[in-house]
Amino acid sequence: MKKSLVAAAACAAAAGAWAQSSSVQVFGVVDAAVAYTTGSGYGSASKWQLTNSGNTFSRLGFRGTEDLGGGLAAGFWLEAGLQNDNGTGFNTNTNNQASGAAGPGLLSFNRRSTVSFSGGFGELRLGRDYTPTFWNTALYDPFGTGGGIGANQLYFSGLGGLTAPTGTRASNSIGYFLPPNLGGFYGQAMYAMGENDSRSVLPGTLRSNRDDGDYAGIRVGYLNGPFNVTLATGKTRFATGDLRVSNIGASYVFEQWMGFKLMGELYRESLGAVDGKGALLGFILPVGVGEIKASYARYKREPAGNVPEPTTSKLALGYVYNLSKRTALYGTLAYLRNRNGAAQALAGSITAPNHASRGTEFGMRHAF
Repeated sequence: MKKSLVAAAACAAAAGAWAQSSSVQVFGVVDAAVAYTTGSGYGSASKWQLTNSGNTFSRLGFRGTEDLGGGLAAGFWLEAGLQNDNGTGFNTNTNNQASGAAGPGLLSFNRRSTVSFSGGFGELRLGRDYTPTFWNTALYDPFGTGGGIGANQLYFSGLGGLTAPTGTRASNSIGYFLPPNLGGFYGQAMYAMGENDSRSVLPGTLRSNRDDGDYAGIRVGYLNGPFNVTLATGKTRFATGDLRVSNIGASYVFEQWMGFKLMGELYRESLGAVDGKGALLGFILPVGVGEIKASYARYKREPAGNVPEPTTSKLALGYVYNLSKRTALYGTLAYLRNRNGAAQALAGSITAPNHASRGTEFGMRHAF
């Protein structure tokens, strides 16, 4: 009996020790907005809608870490995108190719699904994760890449934005992150696999699709007080033509001007014979418990041959009022202009080539 009690006490003590060295957290964001967008020109259309993710992408996630001792730790991160305006989820991609799109409307861990091992050497991360070339587009835009009308025009117009499976994330990836104690320098490298059979060849072509969906990218940056700058480049191999993306972003916080943050990005990409380039400039100005933010972006597509370059520019102005640390109200105005045959439109609307699109959005965001 005494031995049983001793064994039970030892097990309880061990369980307590494990509990103290590990943690699991549930987190998320629920964001909804009423938006009105309109196009112009022949065949144009406008739309009222209740949307999601106008300020911050709605999500549901689970993350945790375990202290392994000796400065080592293991962790996991599972994060699913939410369309809380209609109760559905987002699709994911299994092989970084068009053929791998899966799960529309289902709750999938499309945003991130990784297991990691970290220590003084940095962090090794395996699974579906953000590509190095995505981060500059998200971090150096006042509106980020959320689904709202103020979202980054370089990302949504670009060849490597919504049109490419690796424009934001890559599945089947192996990633490495530098440790944080390098005098302000930081970095990330990633290799992701399309996981094709090495024997397969596309019908009617001489090029094997063995490497179709393979991605390789790197990101390096330097953070020193109010100044932050990051350079990233990457390539996705597609059987129909490789996608190359390079960008540089920078920001500076003027503490003497109420924390005014100025930021910008230069963006360059190519997909097969088509090139694209763009630039963005924006700011965030804290005002009381809220903040004013604005951005101007211009994206130009350079098709093969001597033809006009379709160009889209967008101006966005927004205000966020923080009711608490977790809850905020926000509003955004946006104006988009097309030239040389471009026909981009704000989400929900349709606009004719060389015409403009306008939008207004008011919403609420709650984080937990």
